[in-house]
Amino acid sequence: MGEDLRPIRAYIRITDGVITRIYESKPVHIDIYFEDSVIVPGFINMHTHIADSIAKEKAYGLSVEEAVAPPDGLKHRILREASKDEIIDGIRTAIREMLGCGITTFVDFREGGSSGVEVLREAIAGTGINAIILGRPDGATIGEILAVSDGIGLSSINHYDDQYLRRVNKYAKKYNKIVAYHASETPRQRQKSIERHGTSDIVRGVRLLDPDFIVHITYADEGDLRFLSTRKSFVVLCPRANGYFGHIPPIASVLKYGIEFGIGTDNIMINSPNIFREFDYIIRIARTQGITIPLKMLLKSVTTTPAKRLSLKTGCIAEGYKADLIIFDLSKPNVSYIDDPITAIVARGSTQNIKQVYLSGREVE
Repeated sequence: MGEDLRPIRAYIRITDGVITRIYESKPVHIDIYFEDSVIVPGFINMHTHIADSIAKEKAYGLSVEEAVAPPDGLKHRILREASKDEIIDGIRTAIREMLGCGITTFVDFREGGSSGVEVLREAIAGTGINAIILGRPDGATIGEILAVSDGIGLSSINHYDDQYLRRVNKYAKKYNKIVAYHASETPRQRQKSIERHGTSDIVRGVRLLDPDFIVHITYADEGDLRFLSTRKSFVVLCPRANGYFGHIPPIASVLKYGIEFGIGTDNIMINSPNIFREFDYIIRIARTQGITIPLKMLLKSVTTTPAKRLSLKTGCIAEGYKADLIIFDLSKPNVSYIDDPITAIVARGSTQNIKQVYLSGREVE
């Protein structure tokens, strides 16, 4: 319950899809009661590229640039050749997978300009899932993208000059839209920025874009991290997706500098959208980097932290928030003998523990 994810025994009243009251004593009337379970806020997947679901594992063994770099990386060639119906079917398949993993909100970097955004909106219609769509100005103006999307999600900012990035920031702020970008995902991406602009793409992007969040920072150095900490920046880590290409994010350093973070599963072509697997991977990577990561911090990173940073009315069990919920089964063998529910969810949880997912108070079938 609440921003601190306090485990309590409680009863939740839902009215018109919103949590309207939380009782700590048993009310007179109960419609649904779950035994041996914990109710968890629906997970927020902070970074996806959902349309490339139609290309699962076609990039196995390739580099980041070969697989996903615009304009001619493998994913872009596949998307250009695919029909609209194929792309929509792939997106809907990915949404079913995300819901099955307890993800009730996802933030997508959608390629293809205005039409790309519109295809994603068509695909999610009727699914009930919360989608925050960040468009990319591929052949469109900044204004055209902002008119149809929730904001702008840029690939490497090495493709853009300073003046253009300032314009993105100006228009996004004017229309109260989100701005985010990829930074230092690879050593080459970072080095290009230093050679062209005399500073890392992390520092340059924060100064010019004032982004709501930054994705990856896989090759951030100590100076970058101190800078992000000073600016109170929000970063999104995609560890398993980075690992797929042989890269490891600086999880321990992010914690060392007190930088708030969310978690994204990134391209569905190379990574399943499974937050439980991200938890497991992050715990182990952090240990190799000398850190034992607090489990509640990890659970917050996919619920209350991104909800607060992006001002979302989901990702938190509190009055006035959407009833986007996971019913997590504590009776399964994989979590038996664990007394603390947060430990069970983060350290041992899996999709087998999901009894039910609710979107705005409605059961997901």
